[in-house]
Amino acid sequence: MGTEVDKLAVVHAKAQIEDGCKIGPFCTIGPDVVIGKNTALRSHVVVEGRTTIGSDCDIFPFTTLGIQSQDQKYVHGDVTYTDIGDRTIIREFVCIHSATEPNTRTSVGDDCALLAQSHVAHNCTVGNHVIMSHSATLGGHAIIGDYANISGLSAVHQFCRVGRAALVGGMSRVIQDVLPFTIAEGFPAHMRVINKVGMERAGYCAKDIAEVRKAFRILFMRQLRLEQAVEQVLEEYPASENVRLMIEAINSSQRGLARPESDTFEINVG
Repeated sequence: MGTEVDKLAVVHAKAQIEDGCKIGPFCTIGPDVVIGKNTALRSHVVVEGRTTIGSDCDIFPFTTLGIQSQDQKYVHGDVTYTDIGDRTIIREFVCIHSATEPNTRTSVGDDCALLAQSHVAHNCTVGNHVIMSHSATLGGHAIIGDYANISGLSAVHQFCRVGRAALVGGMSRVIQDVLPFTIAEGFPAHMRVINKVGMERAGYCAKDIAEVRKAFRILFMRQLRLEQAVEQVLEEYPASENVRLMIEAINSSQRGLARPESDTFEINVG
């Protein structure tokens, strides 16, 4: 099956577009762009820079991909990259910016859904199966784990991390790291409970969820110093891969943790 390019699209001769793609009217594709099989650009899509888009993606009107970073440190002429995985849906007015420093990249994984007006800034790393709802915004160098959900009108500060299968509630301001498998919300955001529904949707069993819930309570609900709580969690769940992910996120945090507030204790009783 050949590629369909609308007569009103502008596609550079050096762009690499694989079979089965559909390039709609008023799309603009630069010379260093690579687009995988069966990907559709509906209309008015701009793809610039050294941008690679995977197969079977669906890209809606008025999106901009691989555009130069807005970071004021960007030096004109530096070579940076943007990668978008397979089967990812990108809705209207989404913008994904290229990286800032030479030979660095912004990346979005497979099977993601970036809803209208969401923004992925320079040097972000977005995992697989991530949902960014309407107008969700990532600052530069943010890292979003697989199966995470960034709800509408929320903002993640530069260099923050949102862990695997975590949920950021709507209109939240994330200025510190959100651990895997947790729900954070607020202004600023604080972790509240385990993301039970999100874990179930990601394929975790009841035992996995129970271990994560108990680990969360040990870490934050027992009035222990964090170092003591981490030691206790590792003693009680030495073989749990999910608990290990939580501890690794704690140990590698650079911006600190979005720790629960006092009223979270009532939510986690029982």
